[in-house]
Amino acid sequence: MRSLILFLSLIWAAGAASAQSYDLVNYYVNSVPSNGVKIKTNLPAVSGSSMMPTIFIKGYSFNTAGTINITLSFYYYNNTFTFPKASSAGTFTPPITLAQENGKIVIFIDSKVNFQRFNVSAYASGIQSETAANFSGWTAVDSTLISAASSITSVPYANRIEGTAFLPDSVTVTPDGKLGISTLAPKAPLEINTMIPDTMTAIVSRLPEGYTSGRGTFLGVHAGTTTASGSTSFSIEHYFYGLKNTAINFVRGNAMQGGYLTFATNDGTEKMRLDASGNLGIGTTATSTYKLSVNGTIGAKKLQITQTGWADFVFHKDYDLPSLNEVSKYIDTHQHLPGVPSADEVAKKGIDVGEMNKILLQKVEELTLYLIQQQKRIEELERTAAAK
Repeated sequence: MRSLILFLSLIWAAGAASAQSYDLVNYYVNSVPSNGVKIKTNLPAVSGSSMMPTIFIKGYSFNTAGTINITLSFYYYNNTFTFPKASSAGTFTPPITLAQENGKIVIFIDSKVNFQRFNVSAYASGIQSETAANFSGWTAVDSTLISAASSITSVPYANRIEGTAFLPDSVTVTPDGKLGISTLAPKAPLEINTMIPDTMTAIVSRLPEGYTSGRGTFLGVHAGTTTASGSTSFSIEHYFYGLKNTAINFVRGNAMQGGYLTFATNDGTEKMRLDASGNLGIGTTATSTYKLSVNGTIGAKKLQITQTGWADFVFHKDYDLPSLNEVSKYIDTHQHLPGVPSADEVAKKGIDVGEMNKILLQKVEELTLYLIQQQKRIEELERTAAAK
């Protein structure tokens, strides 16, 4: 029985010697460090030494209101740091540098923060240079790396979250890379959802120059609100110091179809609408069957209209040119040229610009034929008079 107890004791002692956790040093300061925090270890930085410790730095950074929870690991062999990495479960992630000074490894934390305090501990498995003696006598001081420091290596931060992550305020990240805000089951790479009407669910904000408070300018997506027709609308709106200025409104139809877009400017009033049929109204929401409806004056440098059919048929030999007497009688009866819309028709229906140009050209060509006829008669009369 004694032999068995002795054997088990030896196994426990061997395991304890090969894998140890160490409480190394406490650091605290009630002022602002001039240089940063240098942790001076007793880990040997000499040729042939090797180690792979895991170092834990936990505490609080008052001036940044951040928790410190850093895990630092590296493999050191023959004056070289291999695969240095830091991960953080806290909110304060200062730059970390590894180096060797005077035959020892040092850890420099570039943090000049008031009221900062943390504890340093470590875990070592007991390989060559991971003896208990090397994990004693550590200190933390306000100092930079000395000029003779070597093997200076910056430590990158790396964190990975596997599976589905549930973050505060119903923010969800799924294993297949979808991000949901206010939804636990996002269906798209980014889904923002809310059932609260007229609330801003995503914004980018900036205060105007010279202001230190206030709402500033916002670009955001407003949640759905029910309109008078029962549709649901979403809008991207711009605010200037608290007052709504411009907006793009996405109005969903009552069913799978029927949605439209509206554009508001100045004081947030609608100035343009792209309706469910793809018709665009500027200054009006009544587009009727027109693809573009404008309530106002259009200014253009050039306007090109495609037109099928033109008025050159007037010059065909078989064209029945009405006589001037017929035209005169038509004018006396209808008070407008034949084939030309009347004033009442134009007032009620408007005009087709392309078609109206063709009609006007037709009248110009008919007038040209009348002039040619008159010219022939004049020449015939002149020849007759000359023969007498």
